[in-house]
Amino acid sequence: MPQYLSAKEFRDRLPTIPEDLKRWKEIIVLNKSRPAFRVVPFEETPGDLLDRAGSLPDPTQPDLQELSRIVHAIRKME
Repeated sequence: MPQYLSAKEFRDRLPTIPEDLKRWKEIIVLNKSRPAFRVVPFEETPGDLLDRAGSLPDPTQPDLQELSRIVHAIRKME
C-alpha cells in the first residue's frame, strides 16, 4: 500500500527515504493535497527492449539442466 507524504514531509524525511521505500514499496508525494509525483524503488531491469527480451526465459527452449539430462540419456542408450 502506498504511503502519502506532503512535499514538506518528503523533504524532511529525505535521508530516510531508501529505508521507507523498503518498508512501504511506494511513496506518493502531495503538493497542495494533490499527487505531485510517485517514488518507487529502482528495478534492475534492462531498459532496451531487446535486452529485456534477452533476459526473459523462453518457455519453448529447454534450459541447460534439461539439455544435460537429454545428453546423458542419449549417452546411456549408446
